[in-house]
This record gives sequence, C-alpha cells and structure tokens, in this order.
Amino acid sequence: MISMMLSIASKRQAMLLVGLLLLAIFPFFFIGGPSPYSAPLFRSLWDCGHIIFFAGIVVVARTKFDIAGWQPFIVITLIAGAVGGAIELVQAQTGREGNWQDLLNDVAATWLALLWLQKSSLWVWAGRVLALALLMPPVTKVFFAAWAQLHAQTNFPILANFESSIDAHGWKGNVERIKTTNNSGDYSLKVHLNTEKYAGVAFTEFYNSWQGYATLSFDLYNPESQSIDLVIRISDLKHELGNNDRTDRFNKKLHITHGWNHIEIPVAAIQQAPSTRELEMDAITSLVIFSTRLAIAQDIYVDNILLK
Repeated sequence: MISMMLSIASKRQAMLLVGLLLLAIFPFFFIGGPSPYSAPLFRSLWDCGHIIFFAGIVVVARTKFDIAGWQPFIVITLIAGAVGGAIELVQAQTGREGNWQDLLNDVAATWLALLWLQKSSLWVWAGRVLALALLMPPVTKVFFAAWAQLHAQTNFPILANFESSIDAHGWKGNVERIKTTNNSGDYSLKVHLNTEKYAGVAFTEFYNSWQGYATLSFDLYNPESQSIDLVIRISDLKHELGNNDRTDRFNKKLHITHGWNHIEIPVAAIQQAPSTRELEMDAITSLVIFSTRLAIAQDIYVDNILLK
C-alpha cells in the first residue's frame, strides 16, 4: 500500500515537472530562437520543439481527463489545430515566420501521443504509423543537418569535394552531385546556369573559422569551347545583417576557359575586401558563384573547395 502511494506521488511529481517544463517552453514560440544564419542543426532541433510541446500537453492532459476513444481524439485534435494555428498567426505578426509545416507537426505530435496512449488495435496502429510518417520530415531534417555538420567539421579545411553525398547538402541552386571525369576524385557538383540576370550556386553552411589560412582554393570546369565569365562573392554575418552593400563583401570576377580551371584566392584579400572594415573570418556565412545574363544557358562543375 505504501509503495503504491509512493508510486502515485512519484508520477504526480513527474507530471508536475513535465507541466512546468511545458510552461517554460511556451514563451519560446514567440521569443528567441535561431536566426536564418544560425547553424542548420540548431534550427532543425528548435523546430522539433513543436513536437515535444504538443505531445507533452497530451501526456499531462491524460492525468486529468479521459482521452480514450474517438470523441476525445477529435476534440483534442481540433483544440491542437486551433492552438497551433493561433501560434503561427501570432508569430507572423511578431517578426517570426508563420509556418504551416509547424502546424502539421503540432497536429501530428498530438495524434502520436493520443494514439500511443490508446489501447492497441489495428486502427490505432494505423494511426500511429500515419502520425510517425507525418513527423518524418522534421526528424529527417535533424538527421541530415547533424550528418552535414559532423562531416563538415571532420573534413575541414576541406569545405566540399563532393565525394560524399552529404557534401551537396546546403548548396542552393539548380545543382546535382554527379559522377564525372574530374581532376581528382570521382564526383563534382554540376551547376546549371540559366539566362536570368543572376544564375549560380550558393553555399551557406559554414561551421569553422577561416582564420589562420592563407588561400581559398577550388576548381571550376567549363565543358564548352567558349570561355565564360563568372563572379565569386563571399560575405560574413555582419554583411548579411547590414544593407547588402556591394562594397561590404568580397567580389571577384573569374574568367573560366574550356576544361578545368584551378582558382586560388588569398584569404587576406577576402578579409580586406570591404571598403570600411575587414570581413570577420570566423563568421563567414555565404559563398556564391554566379553568372550574369548569359546569352545561352550552360552547365559548369564545381569541385575541391578547400582552405590551405
């Protein structure tokens, strides 16, 4: 009897702690959080806070209410959808970004907790599988962000050589990791350049400082017989948070002839490029290679990006 009472008290204390934790989490729907320039792993983990919060609410509610059956399931789903939708609407009005994927995560997490606390049956298991499937995108995002960060930190000062499929993670543009005849290794990044004003590829996931290195080195392949002019642009966090002034970042024209072109740029030149300050080499945020108003679309290949 005494042990049963202690067990009940222990469960109540655990639920009280969970409830207090959820209350502590709630304000962070509206304040704090990652910026667009925070590490992708931090951003993806932060987004999973929706899953923890809504599943936790169901667990705590179970101690006070009977949640068995389909009627409570429907009512709680509607409440979760209304609360989740309200959170997204308020976020959109307070400088945060309202996100319908977050609302879907709220409802899916509610379903998962509700169904996991129900007595098992064929329909309940089908619902559990559906809820897990709906939660796969944010969970997968965490997995790939963690893999990319670990890979980048392990291989630094190699920024990307595309020998691993995760090397293509974080590159934005019309790109494809492709097996081709390279000057080293088996893979490179194929970049399709269209005829728009600006076309190219951008990389925005840097985890290490460039301080202490002398040269940024990379290879570009031009499969066409005609040369092509490209521009490389490198910026830091201070630039991204500023007014995007062209004189506040590194810009360099690249004349790319047929075949492989090996490019080396002194890190000191990158650092000293802004007109009124130096780039913060421990806070590099983006590396962009682009063309301007090509007469015809074409592909280029990028490979072996590293610091020396």
